[in-house]
Amino acid sequence: MAVTPLRLKLGEKIRKYLISSKLKQRDLAGALGISCSAVSQMISGKIVPQQEQLDIICDQLSLTRDQMLELTAMLTNIRNGQKTLRSKFNQLFAAARRERGVDAQQLANLTGVSCSRLQLLENCFDATPTLEEINRLAPVLSCAPEDMLLAAGMGRPVIQDGNVQLSEPTVDYQFPSQKMLPVLELAQLADCRPGESLLNYAASKALRQTAYGADLPVPAVAISADCRELKIGAGGEVLILVASERPQGFREIELFRDRNGQYRLRERRRGCWKVFQLPPVTTSAGYALWSLPVLELIIRPVRPGGSPED
Repeated sequence: MAVTPLRLKLGEKIRKYLISSKLKQRDLAGALGISCSAVSQMISGKIVPQQEQLDIICDQLSLTRDQMLELTAMLTNIRNGQKTLRSKFNQLFAAARRERGVDAQQLANLTGVSCSRLQLLENCFDATPTLEEINRLAPVLSCAPEDMLLAAGMGRPVIQDGNVQLSEPTVDYQFPSQKMLPVLELAQLADCRPGESLLNYAASKALRQTAYGADLPVPAVAISADCRELKIGAGGEVLILVASERPQGFREIELFRDRNGQYRLRERRRGCWKVFQLPPVTTSAGYALWSLPVLELIIRPVRPGGSPED
């Protein structure tokens, strides 16, 4: 079955709980009576657990009642055929579009907002509209712009000259812009087909954006990973800014996938590729199945027993 956003989100949450619990994948596999490969597929969203398996996972990872209920609700929705998480804005937008009787392409023609962007706003749980998009969509959908603003969680609305504005923008909200980069989880790279544009893939699959890399000289994509996934440390998160081509003057650092399907970082020094892992390994240039130039690395360490530092 296809890896839907909801399946990917369930796997992502299991992965994060697994990392924070310090339980090894092989230990969880043993408790479930399945292979380590099956656990990896579960974490990447390629397969979903049965309810009995999820109960064992929650017990092994010592999850709280709220965490257990959240995972159970997500699994139930997946079993019922739901493909995406639905935010309040997703639901409001979809209901208004259906009531108006237009599809995404017709709405795109009426508002000037691209069809792909409209589909993202309707189906992506983490997608947040801009004020300009709300002001374009609201009159066409016969929807109160302030209702759309509140559903998106963007702050208190103020109507001025027929347009919605924010009187008190929330501290943690950042308006998307063309300079912000789409963020993919490392596991999502497995579904990017050979020859497919990484930028196009990221634009359709990314659930969030980052302001890091706004000053890069070429279009880039941010890849979010745990340091353990790349074997570059015991804990912490890393944001890897990659591009389709390396601009002039940048060091030869790459994110690559090896013959075992594992993702690694490497740097070319004196004609040899030096893999970033503990302990360091020197390997030949033909070791990688594919690679992407790395332009920047942002590492957020984890305090012992804590969460990633801000």
